[in-house]
Amino acid sequence: MNPVYLIMLSLIGFAVSFYIYYSKKYDKPMHCVIGENCDAVVKSKYGKTFGIENTVPGMLYYAVILIYGVALFSNRNIFKLDTVYYSVVIASIASVLFAVYLTSVQAFVLKKWCEYCIVSSIASLLILLVLLF
Repeated sequence: MNPVYLIMLSLIGFAVSFYIYYSKKYDKPMHCVIGENCDAVVKSKYGKTFGIENTVPGMLYYAVILIYGVALFSNRNIFKLDTVYYSVVIASIASVLFAVYLTSVQAFVLKKWCEYCIVSSIASLLILLVLLF
């Protein structure tokens, strides 16, 4: 596992999640490159889970991965323990499963796409793959 990949992917995921959070919080229109209506996706009722914006646990997840990657990169031994590694892998599996759910909602329920959400989902999947291989 290369911690540099974890750092890069977590920064991408955090930046995307923060952009969505910021846009929603300050009611700014999102600028989508492919022309889809990102606002319709992120401001739908599926933009929150249990009353919490989906971006908040997303940013927390990416921050944890960033800390883990930086700690591995700087050779902190405590972060090389199996319990820490497996905890991060479990969090990553949960993140990927939630991303699959949200992507399915976009495809089959909303029938609209948010490219930022897709980038976040891909970042989560790639983080899991980096952790496992």
